[in-house]
Amino acid sequence: MKCDICGSTNTYIKNYKHEYTIKSKYIEFECDRRFCYECNSIVYDNYLDDLASQKAIDIYNKNYGISKEKIIELRNKYTLSQELFAKIIGCAKKTLISYEKGTSIPNDNYIIILNSLIHNPLLIIDLIESNKGQFTKKEYSKLQDKLIQNNNINQLFFDADFTPTVYNGYTKLNKNKVLNMILYFAEDVVLKTKLLKEMFYADFLYYKNTGASITGLEYAKITHGPVPDNFDEIISTYVEQELIEYKIEFIQDYENHRISNKIKLDKNVFLKEELETMEKVRNYFKSFTSKEIAEYSHNEKAFLETEFSKKIEYDYAFDINI
Repeated sequence: MKCDICGSTNTYIKNYKHEYTIKSKYIEFECDRRFCYECNSIVYDNYLDDLASQKAIDIYNKNYGISKEKIIELRNKYTLSQELFAKIIGCAKKTLISYEKGTSIPNDNYIIILNSLIHNPLLIIDLIESNKGQFTKKEYSKLQDKLIQNNNINQLFFDADFTPTVYNGYTKLNKNKVLNMILYFAEDVVLKTKLLKEMFYADFLYYKNTGASITGLEYAKITHGPVPDNFDEIISTYVEQELIEYKIEFIQDYENHRISNKIKLDKNVFLKEELETMEKVRNYFKSFTSKEIAEYSHNEKAFLETEFSKKIEYDYAFDINI
């Protein structure tokens, strides 16, 4: 191997600290590279250079995108071939193969689609119907058979109590997550108005990033901004069950509705990404008063374009300001 700078063939290998910026994300890691003894420049080494590039891609995909292991696991969950799965998500087979090998980074659209399928298996039905023209009659029939055989799809598709809609974020209502989301935001005591807005922002932000809501709650527009539909019933139920404490305090001319926890928060009911989303919302509105967060929510398209007392479509999540 020859140095391109000085022409020397006298080289050695040492551990080298790499610093890359991939799609505006800073990546740092160490691995072996070949160097010139004479001028100490990096010397091209096909094997070592490929390992370095692969490591950079792996780190980016795991930290900011989606890992090759998750993509393979997702496809296997549906028991689909690479060819059929590629058609469903709208990419070429060779592109999917590069994702599964970890030799390339999925673009943002595919990251959203793949993460959405991980969090909401039922979404595959919409994707198949949206890309119906890509399949032969035989392939389409095969996909229909696989959906019937797939337990993950069956559990959702044939659940009489669940209809996926744009109002529930295509997510079945999870009462355990509803309770623990309240416990999360009320951990240090919170006013009811602020709590309800934080719940709205958490569900809608998560939908924006994944195509599914956290809780499956439906939200409606009232005077003070977006709130979970039937929120009074939700709060009353948890108070009666002695899971949360609800107090009304009068300070000067103001009536404060304070909510606090009576049981311990169970973070294990949430996915890591769900907790990260809730943390982002809590940190973002940390210094906001109830009045300020209510006024802030009044500027959202979700509020401005929805009629009073009507349910809010989750598609407005793509325009939320957080």
